[in-house]
Amino acid sequence: MVIRLIERFCLGFLLLLAAYPFLWMVLSSFKTNREIYNPAKLLPQSLDPFAYRLLFSGEFIDFYEVLLRSILLAGGQAILASFITAAVGFALAKGRFRGKMILTGLSLLVILYPKQAMNLSLFEWMVSMEMIGSSYGLLISGVASGLGVLFFTQVFRKIPDELMDLARVEGQSLVRSFICFLPLIKPALVTYCILHFFLCWQDHLLPLLVLGSDQLTLPLALAKLGDSSYRIPEAVGLAAGSLATIPLLVLFGLFFRHIRTALSDWVVS
Repeated sequence: MVIRLIERFCLGFLLLLAAYPFLWMVLSSFKTNREIYNPAKLLPQSLDPFAYRLLFSGEFIDFYEVLLRSILLAGGQAILASFITAAVGFALAKGRFRGKMILTGLSLLVILYPKQAMNLSLFEWMVSMEMIGSSYGLLISGVASGLGVLFFTQVFRKIPDELMDLARVEGQSLVRSFICFLPLIKPALVTYCILHFFLCWQDHLLPLLVLGSDQLTLPLALAKLGDSSYRIPEAVGLAAGSLATIPLLVLFGLFFRHIRTALSDWVVS
């Protein structure tokens, strides 16, 4: 009983530490600059949502357009990346061809190679394809993921080989077998789709290089709201940051069971 109480106390303390920055951000979105610059003051004097009114007024940024663009880009890239990396993972796990180990090693190298270092190559590729200033170039640039390939390779390896042999006996092609096996890995698909959505949602450098000044994503919009001239109240940027976390919290809450199932199965295996 004592040990359980200690465990709950430690868990609650760690949860409070993790939640405190988000709590401070939400409360500070109702503060003036003078209150924000006072670190000892957690609660605002009043709950006046002036920062939210300024944010939605469009005086500084068109928040509705920025939010919609970020959702479409992150969602579209996450869906495409999930199915493409799942197909590659299926081929590596169940396919019979030479060079499987080489492709697996290359997937691992992609993970180890810093993403920031690849942005220059992606930028040059998009310049040659005349995709600069287009959201489609940013959408396509992130559909290949070494982490996704290794993740789905491990997931498909858990499917019995007897099912694959049965599919071959029935005369199904590798593509048809992949489509038939997709319902069996639904938790893994949902999990990776959400994780990729999170990664694309907070990406900053590549959208900065590719998109124009009139095509801001949320990270770029938040950086723009951090005006060094103090023309924009600090609470406006904090209000935008608070609203930017809502889609992530909603997705995590809706699909938590799928995420827990997929990650626990992957770790155990």
